[in-house]
Amino acid sequence: MDKYFRPKVPLGDQGEEQMGGKSRQRACTRLGKRILVVEDEEAIREMVSSVLASADYHCRAVSSGKEALSLLQSGKRFDLMLCDLRNKPHGVILLALTKEKFPEMPVVIMTAPCCACTANFAANEMGASAVLLKPFDCTELLVTLYRALEGSRLPVFHNIGVA
Repeated sequence: MDKYFRPKVPLGDQGEEQMGGKSRQRACTRLGKRILVVEDEEAIREMVSSVLASADYHCRAVSSGKEALSLLQSGKRFDLMLCDLRNKPHGVILLALTKEKFPEMPVVIMTAPCCACTANFAANEMGASAVLLKPFDCTELLVTLYRALEGSRLPVFHNIGVA
């Protein structure tokens, strides 16, 4: 198993509670939402795509920020971008360019704990909707994306208790 992704955990009742107590039926507002995943590590990209597809999201995964920018500039519409911080171009640059052209689109930053300061800056100063620290599990991923799509501001960090 990849060191940046814990094994799949079913959403279940705990996930519903973390989604703000809304019922499973209400949580299905995610159906048809398009997520752009930008991750250079193939194993993580494939796992995240698989989890999102199993949760009824439409997922497009690319390996670089350059590919993501090309897709966005081509007119493809996405409801949210999930972006690795350490990418080419850097996730902060990708965030800035995305927010410039698509200010309403939520952007969730994924990163390893070693990049927490940069991720904090991205969230607090540049408009990222949330930061998801690796390793994360399926429930954390789905709850974070759900809240970002619903417009909720999340605590900046998961897993380490820093706000």
